[in-house]
Amino acid sequence: MLRDAGFAEGIWGEQIRLEGSFGSTTPDVIYRSAEHGPDEGIAIYLDGLSEHLHGNPKTREKDQHIRSWLRSHGWEVIELAATDLADLGAMRRFFIKLAGYLGNAELKSNLKSSDGWFTASATTPEAGARPPLRRVNPAHEDRYRNCVPLVPLKAAAGGFGDPQFIENGEQEWVEIEARRALRPGMFVAQVVGKSMEPLIPDGAHCLFSAPVTGSRQGRVLLVSLRDEVDPESGERFTIKRYESSKSSADGDTWRHISITLKPENTDFAPIVLRVDSEGLVHVIAEFLQVLQQPGSSGQQESR
Repeated sequence: MLRDAGFAEGIWGEQIRLEGSFGSTTPDVIYRSAEHGPDEGIAIYLDGLSEHLHGNPKTREKDQHIRSWLRSHGWEVIELAATDLADLGAMRRFFIKLAGYLGNAELKSNLKSSDGWFTASATTPEAGARPPLRRVNPAHEDRYRNCVPLVPLKAAAGGFGDPQFIENGEQEWVEIEARRALRPGMFVAQVVGKSMEPLIPDGAHCLFSAPVTGSRQGRVLLVSLRDEVDPESGERFTIKRYESSKSSADGDTWRHISITLKPENTDFAPIVLRVDSEGLVHVIAEFLQVLQQPGSSGQQESR
């Protein structure tokens, strides 16, 4: 519907890091005008598609705190109910507001006088589908220009001691539109499971980056567990939001570390680990963004 209305392609699945205990947020789509910097823009949230999430009072309260934080830090925030998708008046108001934030007076005027974009979307259900991942066979010098390896998560967790695992492996490569500079260590993998919804939909193809440098606190990470398994998948690797805290023993001779791997979906319990060294949990890669939602077309092969 956005495309039919005349908007350029937005940025889907980009994670915004926040301050303090908020961690991060991933709007459904982000738009930026020429005047916006990398840490500001227009964040659009479509609420109500997952009633068990957005209908949860704690989730709603957290959402409002996050969106208030964004508004106070240079972001415009537009909230849209899923039921508005079938309401011409609501969608017109929403799109006019977006065009205004983007400073596009011509588009704003067209939206007021035409509703062809609304009827066109109603008759083309596939209009919202994301472009498929396209398999390519790049020359060595073209790697990480617009393509990255496609790696099964289990393989990444099992052999990602360093990014050379990818360089030396016989991996498929896929062309992506990540809206960010690519570099060695990045890869695409499909995430299966509902514990990270709505941030990562079940079956979505996502972009990851390794190695993980700096503080891990509050970041969504792919980690390998030494003595535990993810209850959802039964695997020793998992994707969760990483939180850790330290506590001194008697005499302050050594420290326990409590590591909590938190799902986004409150229907799932966090994985809580108490260890002597944070290094005993192997951090493999960081989730960057969703590239392709489940249900969109499969991979295309470059001809």
